[in-house]
Amino acid sequence: MPSGGASFVCIDRVILPVPDAKAAAEWYINEFEFRIGRRGSKEIDLRIQDGETLLTLTEHSGNQRYQPLIHLDASGHVPCFNFYCHWDDLHSGWLRSRNISVTSTMQTDHMNVCEMIDPYGNVTGICHEKSNSLFYTPAPGPVPPMFHRILAVFLPIIDLESSIRWYVDMLGFELVNHWGQGADLKIGRGETIVTMIVMDEELHRQALLRLNGQAYYSLQTPSIHDAYRQLSQLGVPAGSCREQDGVNRFHICSPEGLIIRISEKELIQIVST
Repeated sequence: MPSGGASFVCIDRVILPVPDAKAAAEWYINEFEFRIGRRGSKEIDLRIQDGETLLTLTEHSGNQRYQPLIHLDASGHVPCFNFYCHWDDLHSGWLRSRNISVTSTMQTDHMNVCEMIDPYGNVTGICHEKSNSLFYTPAPGPVPPMFHRILAVFLPIIDLESSIRWYVDMLGFELVNHWGQGADLKIGRGETIVTMIVMDEELHRQALLRLNGQAYYSLQTPSIHDAYRQLSQLGVPAGSCREQDGVNRFHICSPEGLIIRISEKELIQIVST
């Protein structure tokens, strides 16, 4: 069982920077039939079919130059997160026919993967899990949607064993798979996993530079104030807690410099597009 001091329910959001949240939402809705879950002043949450993890499109600050979310490691084909696709061909031919840039498919014993680039330069992964994978889920029907949910968030890691201990002891994650050069962890009963990828110090430094001090995923807590107090007592560096568009949030920093958003659970209401 996890031994963490703070309690988190799941990964509730993955976060993509965009120059215009409304225009980006329209693109994702038109191409992949995502649905709007919440509109904010600078953010729009999109639902991916029936998946619990939302895709949050967030406009960059007017004082900052727009910077898309790209690979954590391009040569290692490591995006920040990936979509689960039930189609074993990843629909790559269809995506190209829509003038959507995708990489060639890589095949392993357990999965087929590629990467997609949206019109704003953001790189996301696409993964089809085979039936022998720990994270395989059957298709919900005879004609499944292009994307079913967010499968995994990837973390660039230098010291794997130390990182596993920190995420388990401080954040309450649970280790479910360890393969030497990486590990998979679960958060509560959440369906989206965290996958740690070991990198050398230079690759890790470059990954953090690409992130530009921004969080690309959010952990959901049932009580933002309890989580803040517990993490502070554990010595986890935390920024100030604030409210934006009805969502209370703050940010923490891992020992290796990765920024993580913490969000309080709130009622998500679907609104029409």
